[in-house]
Amino acid sequence: MWAWLIGGYAVFVAGLIGYATHFALSLKDKDHRADACKVLKLLWGAVADASSLVALLWRLYEAGVIL
Repeated sequence: MWAWLIGGYAVFVAGLIGYATHFALSLKDKDHRADACKVLKLLWGAVADASSLVALLWRLYEAGVIL
């Protein structure tokens, strides 16, 4: 069950990143491109932070520090 939930979330976020990348690269309006770049940076940072947190918690679990 958890694998489906995590996989679905990963596909959803990958789709959002792809969509923001498409807009950041293909729009002709400079303001819209800048907004798409801001969204892309926000999404990319959120994914990087979340994956780092999961990796840290996993390592702490393996070391027996938590749970």
